[in-house]
Amino acid sequence: MAIRQVIDGRPYMARTALSNATFASMRRLSVRQLIYFRELHRSGSFSKAASALSISQPTLSQQLAQLEDSLGAVLIERKGRLLRLTPHGKLLLERSKRVLDLLSATIEEFAELSTGQGLRIGMPSYLSYPVISLLLGEFRAAHPDISPFMIEATAEEMSRMLNEGELDAGFMSLPTPALLSEAMDSLIIWKADYRLCMSKAHPVARRLVLTGQDIAKLDIVLAPPDYHRTHYDYQLRGLRSLGIEPRIVHAEVLTTQSHMQLASAGLGACLISEGTVPIPDDLVLKHTDPSIGSHRLALFWRVDSSNPHLRTFLSAARQLRQS
Repeated sequence: MAIRQVIDGRPYMARTALSNATFASMRRLSVRQLIYFRELHRSGSFSKAASALSISQPTLSQQLAQLEDSLGAVLIERKGRLLRLTPHGKLLLERSKRVLDLLSATIEEFAELSTGQGLRIGMPSYLSYPVISLLLGEFRAAHPDISPFMIEATAEEMSRMLNEGELDAGFMSLPTPALLSEAMDSLIIWKADYRLCMSKAHPVARRLVLTGQDIAKLDIVLAPPDYHRTHYDYQLRGLRSLGIEPRIVHAEVLTTQSHMQLASAGLGACLISEGTVPIPDDLVLKHTDPSIGSHRLALFWRVDSSNPHLRTFLSAARQLRQS
């Protein structure tokens, strides 16, 4: 029994069962031979194709001769150094592209299923950003068949994982660690000015706006410099832009929640951006004049990634940014 279809504008009889002759021919074929055939057409010469495939020219000639023998047709006309596809060769080129593309996509899907990491996204371990939750929620609703595999990491760890291909993309504050490869692309998805977070019981908290002289009287809690050196320096420059030398608290506290606990205990003020975390009732966010600077969150990704899910995720991120 055969089912009549049209592929590439030609009628094609798709059989539900293979004949013995067809089955025997298919057994003699190999994916390797189809790859060699496509590369020969792309390169235009046996020497160039053999070099690109890292095989000898006699091996390439032998494999293509076996392919022609298995199919019972001449695929390539050889006139000196000029190579030209026969009608059979043109048909095989069209069909082999379809077969190899489908096989490639299947192999990638198998890899995703085996690792559970169809889309590997890094997220900060030091602060929860509502914009990340919003993006993930909208992406999941629009694409329920794609499940991002989230990996929590510090900025230094995330930079390494992006560089080495362990992540498809990652959310990081700007500026990023110096070790992040310049080959990455990025998209800023959120921005807000820094505020001073302090205990409401602190005398300075009664002021509507804090000046450099006010902040000079405060102990400031920042994440340790070895945790995210470039971001530490960025915040320090913002504080110094007020014309003061800030009194930095030396403590191994990494998360914003820990910073706020120290502020609540009256042990120092910390830098917080509005809309990032709930502020406890005993704390207050204060504006500064001039501004300390802005806190920016960007999505970074590997420009050489072949993961089709990444393009879908980036499209969702751009739409969210524009809304």
